[in-house]
Amino acid sequence: MNAIDLANLFLDRFGKENALTHMKLQKLVFFADGWNAGFKESRLLEEAPEVWRYGPVYHSLYSALSGRGNNPVRGLIKATPFTDPVINPGNDDISKLVDWIWGKYGQISAVRLSDMTHAIGTPWHTMAVRHNFKVPFNLQIPDDVMREYFRKLAHEEGLVES
Repeated sequence: MNAIDLANLFLDRFGKENALTHMKLQKLVFFADGWNAGFKESRLLEEAPEVWRYGPVYHSLYSALSGRGNNPVRGLIKATPFTDPVINPGNDDISKLVDWIWGKYGQISAVRLSDMTHAIGTPWHTMAVRHNFKVPFNLQIPDDVMREYFRKLAHEEGLVES
């Protein structure tokens, strides 16, 4: 699955009643990808988030939504003018994860979600520190960093056993 398809799931389920901005979609996709790694020890997405100045960013999603500013995303996202949006994950676990992520993070503002992704110890922060906050262009957050952080959160919240 790619980041755009996952963002489209959030838009399809929750975008009609909620103002989902580019930033909020980036963060919801990040948390879904991360929690999936924490629960299943595998990445949900074929694309890793990159370490950008304002937090973790999925490059494909950024490219598709750049220029929209803080305006709500209305309608599903097309990766290119020649592709139709995908909203059927074909996997009930993904649907359950999207609903769970929305329940956990959906009512939190985009700015607060961004702050949460910058907190000490997060995957974004870990990679920024490793590079002394002089992060090279296109630096991806490695799978093990995502898995380790979200697995730790899952343990702390009593969601998985050791």
